[in-house]
This record gives sequence, structure tokens and C-alpha cells, in this order.
Amino acid sequence: MSLKSKLNRLKGHLQLENKSMDKNEEATTKDAIFSKEESSSDKQLEDKWASLGFVPYYFEDQVSFVKRTIYPFHQRNEFNKIYDWWKSSHLPHPLSCKDVPLERMMFFDTETTGLSTGAGNSIFLIGYARIVEGGIEVTQHMLSDPSSEAAFMYHFLQDFTEDDYLVSYNGKAFDWPQVKSRHAFVRNVVPKLPAFGHIDLLHAARRLWKHELPSCRLSIVEKEKLSVFREHDTPGSMAPLLYFDYIHHKDPKELAGIIEHNDQDVRSLVTLFIEISSRLSYTNDFKLSAKEHIQIGNWFNQLKWTENAFFHYEKAIDSSDKDRDEAYYKLGLMWKKCGNLEKAKTHFLQALSIQSIPNVDSFIELAKIAEHGEKNVGEAYRYSKLALEQIKKSVRLTSKETALKLKVEKRIERLANKLDFH
Repeated sequence: MSLKSKLNRLKGHLQLENKSMDKNEEATTKDAIFSKEESSSDKQLEDKWASLGFVPYYFEDQVSFVKRTIYPFHQRNEFNKIYDWWKSSHLPHPLSCKDVPLERMMFFDTETTGLSTGAGNSIFLIGYARIVEGGIEVTQHMLSDPSSEAAFMYHFLQDFTEDDYLVSYNGKAFDWPQVKSRHAFVRNVVPKLPAFGHIDLLHAARRLWKHELPSCRLSIVEKEKLSVFREHDTPGSMAPLLYFDYIHHKDPKELAGIIEHNDQDVRSLVTLFIEISSRLSYTNDFKLSAKEHIQIGNWFNQLKWTENAFFHYEKAIDSSDKDRDEAYYKLGLMWKKCGNLEKAKTHFLQALSIQSIPNVDSFIELAKIAEHGEKNVGEAYRYSKLALEQIKKSVRLTSKETALKLKVEKRIERLANKLDFH
């Protein structure tokens, strides 16, 4: 079947699903859950799922399928290093697993019938990886039939407790809200969703690499930062089409590619957590770019991890990369905040000396130091004039630059009055 035909058929499926939901709005959740239409208990279907490594799990008159696979964990030493580093850290951080038992970290991802978080979208595959004694264990729960959602959710919740800590990629915005949405339909017959901690690695990846990568999609981060190259991968965007194919034909092999894709996703989250944490802690000897050091320094600076921020900014300066000027500027701000105006001035001047296009902010900071710290109004006036000249070089000023221009002009006028230039 051509891709165009598949898309047309998908549109039909979605329309039928929405109509079905409208019809059943007045029916109770329990009645919807325990409909007798499921065919997943059929022995022939179970044998087909068994060929992919899935085992049937029953709940009332429904069945879901679960697969558990253990892989060697070649990065255990690296993981232990960063795990120990987080446990020894004294300040809070969004990626910290300080109080989380290692075996309770759940690297989590879902596959759904669409990209929205509305009621018309369903989860058909929940996968997660845990670090166990023998390696990395990947568990995958499969919704074998839309009428078996209670069994699907029930057996997932048997594996999931309040002690768990989710590690996801955009899970806070998409995957977990989707779980909550689907759980609402079966909440009368399955355990409630427990409270838990949640680390979302998408936010960390954006902090570190949004200026370097064309996109922070997991597939791009894998390729560019994890050296994970997927061959013959089935993209997650194909998941809805393939699941509807499966529902139509009842052939689990049609989902084999998506199952493998989900398996790789959750294992990649383990590697990504190690890579990002190693960059933050600098526990490995690999070389970071100046931009990475700066972005990490910014993050620590925001969290008031001052010592760590200084460390990463200084590492950026040691680099031969083009972004060293930004590190000098950031260090200038930190030294100024610490009250060491002499070091602050030195760093602002150093930033300007290596920039092809002088940084307006450095001129402004030097003007502030000259006026308020050194009581040198003439020097403050000179730096303010240089800042204004630089702003005027912009062909088209943004609203932010226009506002900055007005502030600098007011500063120049005030300083001119002090110097009695009028």
C-alpha cells in the first residue's frame, strides 16, 4: 500500500474513533472497559505475539502482552561515577538522582496513535529500561486491542510505584500527560497513578546543544552526541499507521519495527543521562566544546552553584573555540557580582579584545564599573559612547536593541551633564 493510501486510511480511522467516542460519552468507564469485543485472548494471536517475545498477562476478561529483555550494560562504570557524583552533591539540580535508589530509575517512553494529548489519542506501547544486576532490563507493555486498555494499564501499574523516578525525553509535556489521560478512562478498575519524581532530558539537551544542533530531537542528539546510528529504523512518526495496520490484520509482526524503535529509545535515555551528567560533573576526560562549557556554566550559575559555574567558564576560556569571548564576559559578570571589580574589568576587556564584533554589553558593564566603582565619569562616558556606536551599526534594530539604545542614550546624557559638556 502506498504512503498516500495509508494516510487516507489513517484519516478514516481517526474519524471513526472520534465518532465512537462521541457515541459512548454517556456510557460508564467500567462498561467500556469490559466489552467482549477483544480478540487478544485468542490462542493464535498469543502465539503470534510469542514469536516477538511477548507473554500474555490477564486482567479480568482482558489480556495485554509484556516483553522483558536484558542487555549488557557496557557503561556501568561511567554510570556509577556520575551516580556517586550526584549523591555527593549538596545543591539541588533538575537532573539530580541524589535520593533515588539506582534500581528505581525508570527510563521511560511511549508510542501512541497520534501527537496530541487529547482523549482521542491512545497509548499502545509503554516501554522503560531499568538498571539491574545483569545489565539493562527493557520492559515493554503492549495494548493488543483497544478494548483491553484496563489490562494494559493495570499490568503497567504493577511495575510502577511511588519509589520510582521517571527519566524521559519530553515526558513531562507529552508522555506522562498522555498516561494520565488514558488512566482516567479506567481509573475505577485499576490502581491510582502514584506520585513520583521526573527528570526530563529534553530540557537538559536543549540547554546544552540548542545552539549547536539543527534540532534537539532524540534521533539527532543520538547521532551527533551519543554516536548512536540506527540502521533500518522505523521512525516513531509511523507508529499510528502501523498500529492501525495491526488492528486491521491482527499481525503483530507489523509492529516489530516500532517495538524495536521504542526499545532503542529507552536504552538511549540511559546513555543520554550518562553523557549529560558526565558533562556537568566533568568526570570523563572527553573534550567539551567552549559552547557546552558555557551553557553548563550558565545552568550552574542560575542554580547558584558558583564554584561549578566558575569551573566551566574557565574551561571554556582554555578552549581554542570561537566562543571563548562569551566565557570571558560571563566570568566578568560573576567577578562583578562577587565584588572584585578589577577582575571583572579585566575579563570584559579580554572579551572585547578577541571579538570580531564588539559586545555592546561589555561596553555597558565597563561604563558601570568606571562610573560607580572607579568614580571615573570620563571613562564611563567613553565606554557608553562606544556602546551606542556599536548599537547604531545594526542595519535594523530589534525591539530589544531599540530599548537598549534608549537606555544608553540616557546614560550618555546623564554622564555628559556630570562632565558639564553642555
